[in-house]
Amino acid sequence: MKHTISVCVLFFLALMIPLGALELNVSGQTSSFAMKDNGDFTPASPNYGMAFSISEQIQEQLEGKVSFESDPLIGNTVAARVAYRTSFLEISAGPSFGVLNTSGNSKDIPVLFQPGVGIGFSITAPGIVVAHADTDFALPSVSGGQVYLQKSELSAGFYLPNVLCRIAINQRTNSLETLIATRVKSVTDYGLYTESYKKGSLFRIGVNFIYRISDYAVSASPADNRKIGHLVLGGGLTWIPKNDFNLFIDGNGSLYSFSLGKMDTTLAATFFEVRAGAKIITGNTQ
Repeated sequence: MKHTISVCVLFFLALMIPLGALELNVSGQTSSFAMKDNGDFTPASPNYGMAFSISEQIQEQLEGKVSFESDPLIGNTVAARVAYRTSFLEISAGPSFGVLNTSGNSKDIPVLFQPGVGIGFSITAPGIVVAHADTDFALPSVSGGQVYLQKSELSAGFYLPNVLCRIAINQRTNSLETLIATRVKSVTDYGLYTESYKKGSLFRIGVNFIYRISDYAVSASPADNRKIGHLVLGGGLTWIPKNDFNLFIDGNGSLYSFSLGKMDTTLAATFFEVRAGAKIITGNTQ
């Protein structure tokens, strides 16, 4: 419920912005890859999340973006970015906040908003190669009970006829600092991502091959630490009926899950994640 309220507030704030050249992205998602705070998986009870972002072209080479994401794997983030673009380079930076990610322990000091920062850059040779690096994280606080998040990605892409191939390392981390211990949950993906397209076609098709590592570590009880590997196959479909509107759905599923630490007998289930949403462009576009 609190996630829904947060998204509604952001949506109504976005509606108050004068409509120029705006790009709106909204999506919902679900995942059974998420770990509980005690390190357990619950594939029969997947977590749910959503994302919302709005971007505006401020000047010819300058774009502003505000976003909210409730990631079912790590938690909630509100962020703002300003991006500067040239024909081959993009640099972006801005503040970010972890929101309502505190622990439920009454002994800890709750901090509702955890400040952070996001930075990124991309280098592109149009039609040849593209390289991208990005990180978005909340800064650790000095009080107990605060959860802080970090998302990072490093990728390189190259073009084949009618296909964009991208090799990427992506990591999402949820760290809990309590008065007595530190608990860290993280998901790291090593993947090959492809998107097929054809000039004039209304559809784009993606296929993903991913090696995923799910980590759980707690300083107070190292015996409870877990490290799980997943061989994941995924894909997606984007429908583009108009230049200013598209719908998409994508997802990933585990082909095989296995323990990278002590023997684990709870990995017989198939893990999955699904995301669906839309992109809408309004106002005058260049």
